[in-house]
Amino acid sequence: MIRTLLTLAGFILAWWGLVVLFDVPSYLVPSPWVLAEKFWFLTTQAALFSHVPVTLMEIVVGFVIGTFVGVASAVLFTRFPMVEVVLNPLIIFIQTAPKIAIAPLLLLWLGLGATPKIVLVAIVSFFPVLSNMLSALRSIDPNYGALAKILKMNALQRLWRIELPQAMPLLFAGMKVGVTLAVTAAVIGELMGARAGLGYLLSLGQETADVSLVLVAVLLLSLIGYLLYVALGAVEKRLLGWHESRSGALSNVEG
Repeated sequence: MIRTLLTLAGFILAWWGLVVLFDVPSYLVPSPWVLAEKFWFLTTQAALFSHVPVTLMEIVVGFVIGTFVGVASAVLFTRFPMVEVVLNPLIIFIQTAPKIAIAPLLLLWLGLGATPKIVLVAIVSFFPVLSNMLSALRSIDPNYGALAKILKMNALQRLWRIELPQAMPLLFAGMKVGVTLAVTAAVIGELMGARAGLGYLLSLGQETADVSLVLVAVLLLSLIGYLLYVALGAVEKRLLGWHESRSGALSNVEG
């Protein structure tokens, strides 16, 4: 945390110094002080924080849905390979389609509310989770399968007690990628059409040539993405303590 704060402080000082040194006009790149004044005005006079929960809800709900569907699809594909053969071309087709092109379609189909943004976030979050979960399930030691047969585990028990714990490291890696992409997807959806949210503020700032408003929205979006990434890291560390301790114990033995 201290290292992060020092890095942030250094960035702000460098920003301030460059703006002063090169006498950059505030309508192009505002100084940190001007940006802080804009942030205070938006907070106290323009209900800035009424927009943050809108975007945060879209990100979190869409990410949770995308993660759940990605994990469920990976399990389904490993159980029934033919399903993967049939659906994989469609999945790749959707993932390779530009998200900025998908967003208008979702808005036309689902309206201007939160639903199209949540769906877009879910689509973007789905693929990295699916890909990593599939890799994790297919790399599990076959001896665990033999052990499950010896213990007479059913499919659900095997998934819960063996496959999910073993897949967790790669799953969290996919989730970390997914949550960063989720922020971008939510913004794309709001830029295409929204009545509230940080993406809406970005669009408003662009239309009014208000660089300070755009930068405030961008910084808040970056902060949301960073905090969600850190939160996932904390959950990962707590759930995978056994994994880290085992690695540490192995390295000590080898040393």
